[in-house]
Amino acid sequence: MPIRAALDAYSWPSDMNYEVFLQGSYKNDTNLGQESDVDVVVRLNHRLRPRVAKLSGQQLQEDPSHHGAYQKWKSFRDHALKALRVSFGNAAKSDRKTLKVPKGKIPADADLVVTLRYREGIAFYLPDERRWVVSFPQQHHARGVRKERAASNRFKRTIRMFKAARNRLVETKALTKDDAPSYFIECLLYNVPEYLFAPKLAPTYTGIVGWLRTVKLNDFKCQSGQAELLGSGREQWSEKKARVFVKALQSLWDAGGVQRR
Repeated sequence: MPIRAALDAYSWPSDMNYEVFLQGSYKNDTNLGQESDVDVVVRLNHRLRPRVAKLSGQQLQEDPSHHGAYQKWKSFRDHALKALRVSFGNAAKSDRKTLKVPKGKIPADADLVVTLRYREGIAFYLPDERRWVVSFPQQHHARGVRKERAASNRFKRTIRMFKAARNRLVETKALTKDDAPSYFIECLLYNVPEYLFAPKLAPTYTGIVGWLRTVKLNDFKCQSGQAELLGSGREQWSEKKARVFVKALQSLWDAGGVQRR
């Protein structure tokens, strides 16, 4: 991985021990052909306390543990950006969530999220929102692998089918991409019983959409198993948007907008 090589070639401070791994649709083999960017995690071996992760705003700013963790994270992020620029020059950029390297010297666009360790997951800070964001990409991946086996190797292809349907709905302006992000689609389908992942795609589509229209989506968990999928949190999907997505999937089928294979 060119990103890993760039990081490993850098002269890091002696106290910055880290690991690098992939996350997202590329890692999970659920990406569509046109979605070619690669999501990379670099995690510093320093733990964020769960108590701190739950704070935000003024409470967070007044917490000494937050300030220590923030300084560790900020210094690590600054060094990661320098490491990328040694290899890729000023093409490496920083935005509010990730460090970005465009394709050219690397085969595909790459987003690098710089994190601390949080329990068995990751945590990074959003200064503009004054809060920590936590997630569990390795657990998401591991549970997806098990779901793929349980669904007779039909889980990942079904995710790709529903992402393609989402893209079609966005093209026709029935939805915006923000209404149904790829991560939420994966988590939604993780909650579907394995027997509905049929040998052929058409009955898989209709069976799953029909099932989703009748069940309580509020009972669904994220694929990592660490949080509720639906809710009012900033890393959760609203029930309204989830229901709109399911209804739009049915309308797309009724209109003949899905390949019926």
